Amino acid sequence: MNSIRLSYRYRLYAFSDYRSMKSALPYMRQVVLAKALTDVEELDARRFVARIPNKGFQNYLQPIGGQQTKPSGIDSLITALQLLYKKNGFSARYVVVERG
Repeated sequence: MNSIRLSYRYRLYAFSDYRSMKSALPYMRQVVLAKALTDVEELDARRFVARIPNKGFQNYLQPIGGQQTKPSGIDSLITALQLLYKKNGFSARYVVVERG
């Protein structure tokens, strides 16, 4: 199970179906968010993604010479999911954020 560290406190996991998400939850330490990706709102995302003071939210893809920040928490979370997609090879329908 691959994950992405969103900040020093939070780690993001992505799952392709509900069953696999539910089966992984008991093995995680402290789950603070477990939702379908379509149900994640801006306020949810802002709580977990890294914020860069006076610039915006971290772009987890970190393009060379490109934009290092994103204007919203959802945009930042999407870049984290894109990076996780590169590792996993499957699309995320459900996301889990773990504290620890």
